[in-house]
Amino acid sequence: MEENYLNQYIDDFFGMVELYDDQKGHCYKDLLQATVKAFLDNENENNAYEVYETFFMIYQITSEDKSETEPGEIGVIDEPNTLLDLVKIMREYEERTGPLIEKQRDHFIHSVNVFILGLAIYSQNKHYRDAFRHYVKKSPYKKYYRINDEFSHEEFLYRWGIAALFHDIGYPVEIIGKQMKKFINDGIKSISNSYDVETAIDFKDFNEFNLIRRLNPTFGDTYWKEYPEAKFVDLFKPTDIMAFKLSLDFPELNVTQVQKHLNNFVNIMGDGGFIDHGFFSSILVLNSYGYLIQKYSKSQEFFFYPIVDSASAILLHNYYGNVLRKDPFKLGNLHPLRNPLAFLLILCDELQEWNRQPLGVKDKEKSRVNEFNIKINDDLIGVEYIVNSGALGLGFSQNKEKFLDDVLSLRSVFRWGLSILTDVRHKNIIREMERREVSTPTVLLRNVEQLARIVHEDYVKKQEEKGKTVEIKEFDRLSPELKMSNVRQAKSISTKLALIGCEMAPIDDVRKEYELSHDEKIDLAIYEHEDWCEEKWANGWVYGPDRDDENKIHPDLVEWVDYRYIDEEEAKKIEPQLSYEEKVKDINAIENIPLLLKEIDMKIVMSKLRLLTLEKHRFYGENEETIAFDDLPYYVKFINFKQTDVLIKSLSELGYNIVSCDDPSDAVKVFNEDQILYLAKRDHAEWYNNKMNLGWEWGPEKTDKTNPNLVEWDNLTDEVKILDMKTFEYLPKLCDNVGLKIVKN
Repeated sequence: MEENYLNQYIDDFFGMVELYDDQKGHCYKDLLQATVKAFLDNENENNAYEVYETFFMIYQITSEDKSETEPGEIGVIDEPNTLLDLVKIMREYEERTGPLIEKQRDHFIHSVNVFILGLAIYSQNKHYRDAFRHYVKKSPYKKYYRINDEFSHEEFLYRWGIAALFHDIGYPVEIIGKQMKKFINDGIKSISNSYDVETAIDFKDFNEFNLIRRLNPTFGDTYWKEYPEAKFVDLFKPTDIMAFKLSLDFPELNVTQVQKHLNNFVNIMGDGGFIDHGFFSSILVLNSYGYLIQKYSKSQEFFFYPIVDSASAILLHNYYGNVLRKDPFKLGNLHPLRNPLAFLLILCDELQEWNRQPLGVKDKEKSRVNEFNIKINDDLIGVEYIVNSGALGLGFSQNKEKFLDDVLSLRSVFRWGLSILTDVRHKNIIREMERREVSTPTVLLRNVEQLARIVHEDYVKKQEEKGKTVEIKEFDRLSPELKMSNVRQAKSISTKLALIGCEMAPIDDVRKEYELSHDEKIDLAIYEHEDWCEEKWANGWVYGPDRDDENKIHPDLVEWVDYRYIDEEEAKKIEPQLSYEEKVKDINAIENIPLLLKEIDMKIVMSKLRLLTLEKHRFYGENEETIAFDDLPYYVKFINFKQTDVLIKSLSELGYNIVSCDDPSDAVKVFNEDQILYLAKRDHAEWYNNKMNLGWEWGPEKTDKTNPNLVEWDNLTDEVKILDMKTFEYLPKLCDNVGLKIVKN
């Protein structure tokens, strides 16, 4: 896929839709199209808000009939827009609370992208348009938008706009729950990793929240006449309204059972330790529109069909896959004729990944989709995600395809189905992943201070060897900023060593001193440059071609272009970039680390976890032909290091920890069969996901990019399963071989 057709698809949509109000001389369609196009040209919060505001101003419910007001005639000039107020609240919560949550991504801009993607699919796929039209026309609601007495695409625009733009409006509720969980767990886990606390929001007056303000007691009378079986439904209670709506769309559902589940869903979420923001979003939509439609005496049919349709889609975008597909409901794949808005919302919500800003602490550490290409027609939908830096989540594309195939009846709309590709354009994925995931040991402050002094002394010595004058030679006379710069470099030594599975140890440690390889020196030099840049930026420095210390301008605040992983001709086009001379300085600084450590009677050694990784590799080598660990490609070594990290986490989940042999706790000598199976499955899953993430595929033979074992655990041969399990049977012995032992937490 080589081109992004989204702009063209949006032009097609606005070419096919006519707005009812525009027949009265307005130009609302042009205004909405202009805001959407501006957003596509520059996706930012201001342009996203313009889309929200324009849509909700066009379809704002007020005391006047806007469509009857002549252009230029002034009607109501100050009418509160409660729906837009909810959008502002969501935006503010995301902006202010992201750093206090581990996992959270943008929902404000995301919802606009979901809205736009839905317009594109509607414009390009006749099967979906037909399904939507059929769904609307078969219902008792006959006041849908028409042009010349024919069904108008505006009906889709209106219902979809509410569903897409409001589908995450209840996310602040989930934010609050996640904040509470992170705060409590961060505090407890600073004491012991054996704690794992789940938190949930407790609504003491959920029934008060789950209630549309009653202004007109006869509000639901017309609906009851149409559906006499709905007499038991409280039409001022959002969960009851949606339960009955779902029973109409899915007759196999027992409406009483769904009603009971929705009314108790807050407690179910509390017991399960999760929050479904879609549930709260749908209630907010019904509360808001129910109140406004009563207040301004608008048709109740307008509420019980278009609005309830959009709200139920919002509910279903999580609820269908997480609840209705499972016991006790067990619905099949969602067909668009059952609920076309829910079908489209689930699809677009899952596909929309490009330019989603990470806000949570953990999500900021992950890579994200920077660009995308999309192709839609009557037969297929294809999406290509483009990543400029780092790597996406493990099995990213495959997981999305599997989820959508499991939940939606995709081929009822796209005959050839869905295709999701991932294009990682940054070559050195491993180095970025490794830096994010490394666990850095804490170094004593006295050692850091000693190293910082030595770093400065070494700098002074080298400058004088070059015939340059250093104004301040004594460390104690340095400014606080320069002292901290030396401290930063000293502290980063332990981080750098951890990146390659090494650590600092006393000079008399029995472990052999480790010599850095050529590639390791370059990688660590790049880390040093990046750390230095981050330090400078944090202190207000900016790039400029000429150095100016007074105004904090530095010419070296530029990218280190790594010629090992990029075509040389392409690399030369990147400007500005770090010069060869400055790169050599950073490499020399890395080569100098062993000498600096000797000044404080320390040396570089392989960490015991790295030694355990080597020991595991040797164990496999005894069972099959395996090349020596030192001869493995760099990225394969990295995968092995990651496997050991996962092993530690898996043991922790079972209540164990790996410690040094001099720890007084009793060593665990054996695991039972269930524990061995659990550890083997977790180990294989991590290996599988790492390989898939790096572009490997299944193949009948082992090659540079294929492996016959690249399948899920249940599909492995018994021979391979036994070998994997044998590793964990012998794990206590492998730990003992490298001076470690397994103990109970």
